[in-house]
Amino acid sequence: MRFSLSVSVASIFIALNVIGRLMLTILPNISPVAPLTMLGGYIGGPLAGFIIGFFSMFISDMFIGVGPWTIVTSFFMGLLGIIGSYIGKYYRDRVIILVLSYLSVLLYDISTSVILMYSFGVPPFIAILNLFLPVSILVPYPMGPAHEITSSLLFLALLNSLNSYIGDVYGEVV
Repeated sequence: MRFSLSVSVASIFIALNVIGRLMLTILPNISPVAPLTMLGGYIGGPLAGFIIGFFSMFISDMFIGVGPWTIVTSFFMGLLGIIGSYIGKYYRDRVIILVLSYLSVLLYDISTSVILMYSFGVPPFIAILNLFLPVSILVPYPMGPAHEITSSLLFLALLNSLNSYIGDVYGEVV
């Protein structure tokens, strides 16, 4: 992909992610960042996917709150963009795409939780367990599965829509 097109794709996806994350901060761990990052990686390639993921989290944290988590979540969201670039390109079966995107977001959640909680002295087992238990009365659902399920379903829907559109316009499926 040409450099100017990659910059354009990355800029659009970063802006969508930042706005989407800021608008949905009221719903913990439900945001469009992971699926849009993976889709951006699919469209722009692995480097664009990493840039989209990294800067989406980095810039949105400037509004939400910068801390030691910023670099960790930004880096791992960048990796999610790289993974998304390969999932969409090499797999066509919807069930496989759904499972792989779910596992990718699960890996993101576990990695960021373990690294961040461990840095505050929380054992890795407890950090992982906290992903799957409701946090409080204010958040009556387990944040990990909510993030993984919504992200993988949205990624699959966006990927299907994109491929359907491209097939309608060009008579082929990417």
